[in-house]
Amino acid sequence: MSCARKNGKSGLIAALLLAHLAPEGPLRSANWRALVVSETGRLAAELRRQVQEIAQASGIDHVEVRAYPTPGQIIGLSGTCDILAADKATGHAAGVDLAIIDEAGLLAERQRSLWDAVTSAVSGRDGRVIGISIQSTGPMFAEALAREGQPGVHVVRYEAPMDAPLDDPETWHMANPGLETGIKSLEYMAHRARQAITQPSTAAGFRALDLNQPVHPEAEMLADMSHWEAVETADLPPREGRVFLGVDLGGSMSLTAAVALWDSGRLESWVAVPALPTLAERGQRDGVGSAYQLAAQAGWLQVLGHHVTDARAFLGMVLADISAPPTVIGCDRYRQAELREVLAGMDLAPVPVKYRGVGASATADGSYDVRAFQRAVAERSIRCRPNPMMRMALGATSIRRDSSGNPALDKSRYDSRIDMASAAVIACGLRALAREETAERRPSFVIAG
Repeated sequence: MSCARKNGKSGLIAALLLAHLAPEGPLRSANWRALVVSETGRLAAELRRQVQEIAQASGIDHVEVRAYPTPGQIIGLSGTCDILAADKATGHAAGVDLAIIDEAGLLAERQRSLWDAVTSAVSGRDGRVIGISIQSTGPMFAEALAREGQPGVHVVRYEAPMDAPLDDPETWHMANPGLETGIKSLEYMAHRARQAITQPSTAAGFRALDLNQPVHPEAEMLADMSHWEAVETADLPPREGRVFLGVDLGGSMSLTAAVALWDSGRLESWVAVPALPTLAERGQRDGVGSAYQLAAQAGWLQVLGHHVTDARAFLGMVLADISAPPTVIGCDRYRQAELREVLAGMDLAPVPVKYRGVGASATADGSYDVRAFQRAVAERSIRCRPNPMMRMALGATSIRRDSSGNPALDKSRYDSRIDMASAAVIACGLRALAREETAERRPSFVIAG
């Protein structure tokens, strides 16, 4: 189950446990055992408190809530529940009938062994595993959600789309079932939405915690969606001046993307994937549901190649579409061998190519490109048509900073949705570089009088 924060999730878990452990509990069974893993000791203590307060308020006797062994244990007449904190636990050997992973979406890849230990704890008793969380960016929880519809898997998800307006009450209700009953405050949502719109640094937290979108609450986004929407228009500038082409080559797992940016500010984009895995399978893997299928049907996404995207056919399609040779092509320096091979096999006039540092290896040029992109969005010096694939890419793209505060794309995520944003960042960097070079070549005049 996935929903936004403060919708009664801890109370729901506590009630479920008491239904098994209370003497007159409707789900009571002999020798019942459970395990709850919370993200931190603080959250584990909060869950323990919820169980104790609900038991007291309901007049339930013979249920003992202990703070030891840390972070806690709940003991009933016919069963027990151990509470673990993921930041301290290394695994759990005992067999259980029910394993609950609280805030499963916040467990990182490095905690996969703990996830595996908890989920396998039900094997000896043919038990159940329940994950309850905001979506965030945890890979194991995303994988679990992607199994929706498979035998033995039931998913309940409340989320707002990445392109939904932040200040729309309908958007809030999509992710917050507790708004209907007053568990969560509409006034709070209105305040946080205004804050997210006016203070972009708070937008990721609002999107993750209150709209249950698949971003990390502490992430620094490349561009907030509300700012990006301001550069979207149906009335594009003409294709005038130089054209700068940013390319992000993918393989079998990633998307292959290209973004062309003209001097006039017109920005156009293309993206493709191979036929296998299918769009439906790829959408489940990347946690976007049917988005790829819908994008392909609308012409926003191309399928080229079998197991690997046919990069030569893709670039040929892009160059034919822009109908003019690009002034320069930019690409991640880690893909320069692939790009050289692709260009060598095409009947093209020589085109300058610049290789840029992107992601984990980013140097000054990667930071330069990120700043150029963010400046172009803020100044609205780029204009493009509304594109669901670009919105999806921006929604999944965050930046990291080095010890000196320089930004670069964070490419540590397990999925593959950021490629179009990466290509757009490169294109904006190329245009900014060209403009600086042009300015440096202009003669200076001194008038003496």
